[in-house]
Amino acid sequence: MSNLEYKTVHALNRRIIENFMDIVILKHIWRNQSTSGYDVIKFLHRKFHILTSPGRIYSILYLLERQSLIEGSMTQRKRVYRLTSKGEGLLRNVLLTRKHVNAILFSIFSEF
Repeated sequence: MSNLEYKTVHALNRRIIENFMDIVILKHIWRNQSTSGYDVIKFLHRKFHILTSPGRIYSILYLLERQSLIEGSMTQRKRVYRLTSKGEGLLRNVLLTRKHVNAILFSIFSEF
């Protein structure tokens, strides 16, 4: 892979993850109950090689909590989150639309 291809892949990866960050976070919390904001940041870096600002992550967590998709609680000086039943339902519905999302992405990235 050339340097230009690598940069393009990295930039597209970042755009996709940032646009679907709420879904990525919900799915991570679903897989890892009692997840902190710091855990989310580490996960994003490890899985997608993206360093995201703590402010961005915590504002999304706050929004998800206000929408009753996750629930936070304090344990050992840090706030941890778990998915609510409403969050599980939303995540289930989003994951059911995978084929549609794949079709959209395929049409966008198909050859000219």
